[in-house]
Amino acid sequence: MVQPRVYFCLSAPKRARLLQFLLLFLLLLTPDGLKAQSDESYDDRRKLAFDFYTQNRFVDALPILEKLHAERPADIAVLEGLSFATLANAYTISDPAARQAERAKARKLAEEAKAAGDNTNMLKTLLEVPEDGSETAFSSNAAVQAVMQEGEAAFAKGDFAGAISAYNRALALDPNDYSAALFLGDVSFKQGDHAKAGEWFLRAIHIDPNRETAHRYWGDDLVAQGRMSEAKEKFINAIVAQPYLRISWMGLSQWAQKQKLTLGHPQINPPGKVEDKGKDDNGHSQTTITIDPTTMMNPNAKKDGSSAWFIYTLSKAVWHGERFQKEFPTEKEYRHSLAEEVDGLQMVVGQVKEGIKKKEIKQLDPALAALVKLSDEELLEPFVLISRADQGIAKDYPAYRDAHREKIRQYINEWIIHPAP
Repeated sequence: MVQPRVYFCLSAPKRARLLQFLLLFLLLLTPDGLKAQSDESYDDRRKLAFDFYTQNRFVDALPILEKLHAERPADIAVLEGLSFATLANAYTISDPAARQAERAKARKLAEEAKAAGDNTNMLKTLLEVPEDGSETAFSSNAAVQAVMQEGEAAFAKGDFAGAISAYNRALALDPNDYSAALFLGDVSFKQGDHAKAGEWFLRAIHIDPNRETAHRYWGDDLVAQGRMSEAKEKFINAIVAQPYLRISWMGLSQWAQKQKLTLGHPQINPPGKVEDKGKDDNGHSQTTITIDPTTMMNPNAKKDGSSAWFIYTLSKAVWHGERFQKEFPTEKEYRHSLAEEVDGLQMVVGQVKEGIKKKEIKQLDPALAALVKLSDEELLEPFVLISRADQGIAKDYPAYRDAHREKIRQYINEWIIHPAP
């Protein structure tokens, strides 16, 4: 995950408009407004949010938001905005302990907003800031880290020239600094230079294609240009890069809403389960198999193919035994693996096809029909990795991604995106 910072939930165009979308009534004052705030109503001051936010002057917004929150603590939009501005302000603080305290304060404000009923994407991302306010450094190189911190402080104040200068200096020190290239693309977008933004995002992707942020930022930049088909591909690439991060899905989800589409995983849920019960007194593994009675006792189980799920459960039992050790000799403990899951599902597909061939299956269960189709399209692995992954299976993802990116893209494009109901 990229360093939690001001941009943390704000993909490139969202720095220009996300508060308008999420905090429609957030107050941020212009300099003239600051002088007249005592004469303005609460609502009048809140309406000034948009002009102030487009200037990227989050630090200037902070004291105004604090005052508004004191006036109306129940205003969730202001509370969320205060959390965001506090997080932005943290990047202007040079002392590490004080900066961490400011980040912890931002997180606490986000928790208050959640308790008050807030549930926006922005809030969910703010809540990913660690409770203690700790942060991951942009770089292990102290010189690069210092310059990146300088750039972030400038960005939080709306000083784009200062931010660009700092990020460029960071790249001069380390041409492979992902964050510097990413942030230069972000600032370029903010300045309306889409061509330059795309160049910087592409450079960040070349530095590390397996980080989701540059893909997602580039997608948002393309959305702002109305290039929706190209944007979809970037958002899918973000998921391919890091599918197990919630934020990786945010771009495609918002894209789908704009296109009047929805996202959803195939509803294929194998019945039954297999559990390890430790070892007996002789050191032998004990495995408990629970079989769903509908796969055996339902009179229609053969007619719709659902009886085939029985072999899936048996397959898992074998993997809990010696099969895993044979396939993964370097791993000391059993884990659920991609190989195990695909093996079991493929055995079910074989049983179903045999039943169809023998004309025992009259009307195939929809979930099994989808499973057979996935198998025929050679998409069982992406299905398992994207739609059925647990901690064990996730360990197999990097190797598969490196060899089969296009298969994962195909699966997401053809099986996850659907017309809205």
